[in-house]
Amino acid sequence: MSLQIKFITKLQKFSVPDTTLVIPCSTTNSQLDAILKGLLQRTVSSNVLSKLLFDFLCFNKLIRSSLEEHIKEKDESLLETIIEIEYIEKFQGPQPEDALIHDIWILDCQALSDSILVASYDTKVHLWNNQREHIASLPGHAAPVRSLAFIYSDEGEHEFISGPHDQTILIWKYDQN
Repeated sequence: MSLQIKFITKLQKFSVPDTTLVIPCSTTNSQLDAILKGLLQRTVSSNVLSKLLFDFLCFNKLIRSSLEEHIKEKDESLLETIIEIEYIEKFQGPQPEDALIHDIWILDCQALSDSILVASYDTKVHLWNNQREHIASLPGHAAPVRSLAFIYSDEGEHEFISGPHDQTILIWKYDQN
């Protein structure tokens, strides 16, 4: 069984002619990607195309199965119509830039301007600066610190609270100056 589709996009530089295509119902994302790149070969260099990944939407929902399965979820009668498949550029997720290494499990972290607070199982609050330097380990709790929150910050002066499993909340003041 086959479907009639039209590719649509908001990406002007990667738009294709308004043409109805007939493709198998069993078509998947990777096959849609190959079809689309075949159409784009006329206007986009092969070097650019080789680096591009596309994702596809049908009825405003990302396609994660065959087209037939995706369309049947919405309404089986739509298999008889011309289906619009929107394509968008697919981006890789962010990659870690750096890491602040701790010897024990981390339960919470908060960042504000130039300071990073880390709550950990070692019953301490750890304070880091935005140059990734460990400034201090702040003891004070009898149990692992579970939560942190900044409550005030102004020109290098910070106030924050920490809450552990020991039924206390501590208020901390830190002055960078």
